[in-house]
Order: sequence, then C-alpha cells, then structure tokens
Amino acid sequence: MLWAAFPPADLWWLAPVGVAVLPLVAAGRGAWAGVGAGLAYGVGFFTPLLHFTAVAMGNLVGWVALTLVESLYLTLLGAAWALVSRHRRLNGGRGAVAWRVCAFAVLWCAVEELRSTWPWGGFPFGRLAYAMAQAPPLPLAAYGGSVGLSLAVALSGACLAEAIRLARGRRTLAVLGAAAAAGVVVVAPAALPIGSHAENGTLRVGAVQGNVAEDFEDAFNRALEVTSNHTRATEQLAAEVGAGNLDVVIWPENAADLDPRRFPASAALAERAAQSAGTQVLVGAVLFEGGLRYNDMVVWTPGQGAGDYYRKHLPVPFAEYVPLRDQLRHVTTQVDRIGTDMAPGRGPSTLTIHATTQGRDVPLAMGICFEVSYDEILRAGVLQGGQVIVIPTNNASFLDSSEAAQQLAQGQVQAVVHGRSVVQVSTVGLTAVISPEGVIEHSLTPYTQSALVAEVPLRTSTTIADRLGPVPGLALRLGGLVLLAAGIVDIVRTRRGQDR
Repeated sequence: MLWAAFPPADLWWLAPVGVAVLPLVAAGRGAWAGVGAGLAYGVGFFTPLLHFTAVAMGNLVGWVALTLVESLYLTLLGAAWALVSRHRRLNGGRGAVAWRVCAFAVLWCAVEELRSTWPWGGFPFGRLAYAMAQAPPLPLAAYGGSVGLSLAVALSGACLAEAIRLARGRRTLAVLGAAAAAGVVVVAPAALPIGSHAENGTLRVGAVQGNVAEDFEDAFNRALEVTSNHTRATEQLAAEVGAGNLDVVIWPENAADLDPRRFPASAALAERAAQSAGTQVLVGAVLFEGGLRYNDMVVWTPGQGAGDYYRKHLPVPFAEYVPLRDQLRHVTTQVDRIGTDMAPGRGPSTLTIHATTQGRDVPLAMGICFEVSYDEILRAGVLQGGQVIVIPTNNASFLDSSEAAQQLAQGQVQAVVHGRSVVQVSTVGLTAVISPEGVIEHSLTPYTQSALVAEVPLRTSTTIADRLGPVPGLALRLGGLVLLAAGIVDIVRTRRGQDR
C-alpha cells in the first residue's frame, strides 16, 4: 500500500494506510519481533519502489543490495517501536493515545532522516513526503520542509493505527476521534498559504530534451551523437521562437557526451546551438581530470564559449563512485563497471546567467539529477540567491521504469519547500516546469526530441522551511533517540521491579 502511494501509481491516500500497518504489528512485542516486522515491511516497500536500479544495471545485484540496505533502517524502526510502545506512559493514563501517535510519528521520521542522510549522504527515495506531490498536505512543505511533510503523513498513519486498535475494544467515540484526527492532519495543511508570485520579474526559459537512441549506452559511446541531438533540438527551438527571444536555454545532464571544454568538435556544436538561440546555453558535461571525473553544468556564451560552471556536490555512491571498492570487489566485480570515480564539487550552489531579454544577471539555484532529493543541496542555492531551481538530469539508463516519475514528484515537493519554480530538464524525459506551488505547468513527452518554452517567476523571499534549515530534522532525530532511551530505561525498571 505504501509503495502504491508513490509514482507511478500515485495513490497518495494509501500512504497513511500503509504507514498504519507497522505500528499495529510491532507494538508491544519483543525487540527481535520488531526487527522481523520491520524487515518484512521494508522489503515489501523497497522491492518495488527501487526496481529501477535493476533496469539501470541490467541485473539484480544493485536492486537486491539497495533494497536490503534500505530495509535495515526499517528493522531499526520496528525494533525501536517494539520497545518504545511498551512504555507505561503510552499504555495507560490520560493522553496515552496522543502519546502513542506522536511517539510513532517521531520515530518514523527520525529513521527516515537517518537513512536520507547517512552514510555517504544517504538515500532519500521513499520519503513519505515524496508521495504527497499531488496531495492536500503539500503546502506544509513550505513550513517544515520534506521532513515536516513526512511527519504529517506519519501522524495520520499513527492515528489510523490507533483507530483500528481502539475498534477492537468497541470504543466507538474514540475510534471516530482517531479517524477524524487522521483526516484533519492530511487535509488541513491544504489551507496554508504558499508564495508563488513573481517578486523580481520573470525568466523566459527554453528547456531542450534532445533524446537518446534506444541503445543508450552505445549512443553515449558514439562520439557527439547526443550533443548533436541537443544542438538540432535547440536550432529547431530557435527557429520557432526567434534568436534572442529566450533568456537562457537549458540542456540536460550529460547532454555533451564529449566535454566541449576539451574537445573542439563538441565546442563547435555548443557554439552553434548558442548562436542559433542568441543566448547563453547551460551545457551538461563530464570533465575527466586527475584520475577522477566531475559532473558539471557549464554556462556557454555565444562568441565566448565556456564560462562559469556548477559542479555536482553529492555524487551517488555505487552509481557514480564506489566507496569501499577494494573490499566490495571480493563480493562482486560489478563495482568495476564504474571505472573512474566521480568526485564532489566544492564551489557555489548557484550559476549566474545573463538574461538576454532583460539585460541583467539572474542567479539560478542548481542541483543535478538525484540532488533534487536533498533539501539541503537546493537550500544552499536558494540561500545564495538562486531565484529559480534548475535540475538537469539524465534518465536514459532507467528506460521506462518509475525512476523519472519519482524524481519529478521530488521536484514538485522541492518547489514548495523552497518557494521556487523548478525547471527539470532530461535527455529523454521527464522534462517539465513546476510552479512554486508544486504544479506541473509544462512537460514534454518522454523519448521525443523536443523543447519547451516557459515564463517562470523569479522569487527572492525565503520560506519558513529554508529559514529553519536542518533544525526540524535534527529535532526529530534527537526526539527519536530520547524516545528509544526512555523505552529502554522503562523496560529495565520494569524488569528490576519484577525481580524484586
């Protein structure tokens, strides 16, 4: 049920129902029973959610490994809830139901924060928040970030669990109250205001989806084929809108299969595209240097060539670089499919472009591909002055799996978290423009060579979520530790009392 709440099914209302299962099956049981419940729950959730990794690799190794690792966090949640739910404060006395609801929601979010940040930056796919891209509580993201939105869903699920538990005792009024609370937590945030109007004018953006041949791996090996695709699509776009009538043209991640800063033939194609558009082009390129590689978005100015660049800050472990390579090679040789590790960028999180039609500079908050999953990555760009969020990505290796749809939903949530339009540009799709309210305003058909033009609002104010920064996540992690410690202490005291 929880998996079905995420794209591509998008049955968001199933998220609280799916969440409600775990507190019911693990409550009051031993720690090892909680581990078993959490593991079964995690495998059931992550196996279908992360199937796109098998599509990308062409075998089951990565899918099985990632599913098991992510499920381990759910075993921690199951064990923690099994312990905490036995605390005397949660099992009698005034307010016990409210304490149970809040305790489970805090534990869920504490574990979600842990797996979304650790180790190697974590892996936030499957955050409850990312099932809410089209749901009533989405506005809450502007106030509490992704973790605040997840907390609302966890609270709703815990309320449903209590309604089911109370129904066993035929306490009708209590059941109705818990069920009503679950609904209120989900529906009430829809009334929260979200800032979405232009505060510093607008930016006329051209987003180019050049497309990749069906045999995408060979396409990237055939020098300049992908770059040529994006050049042709840009020339077609320029023919339709006229040269100089766009403020910026954005290409996807890896759109230049040979770095135009190193290869003259690739530079000639980038220059041709920029000249035809009559404006700067953001070109995705990979730089090989010093035995490492870097994932960059480069500002290409017609007549001048390559300028400033944004360098991906958080490469994906086991997809773009391999931690513990020597040790893991004893387990599988698949680690050597990544021949050159990608290193993280250390520069600013923005790129400044010169808006052609306005004659002024505009900073863009940047994130490449999976960086859209991380509030803190995009927050850095917004706090550095980014007025629009740009997400270049390359989804070609995931074919028609759910990865692109999940990524787009993450972009919808991030638009609200940061109060900015999001322009997501992919080699093959999904390419789209998302409003600061999280609404998809423009999109392109996947696996077509095409482009779109959008007038996006430039915004300078910051949301409450961005002002709070990491505080909500840290508070929930601390709360989870306090609850776990309290549960352990209570069990020890109870056993000592029984011994006496």
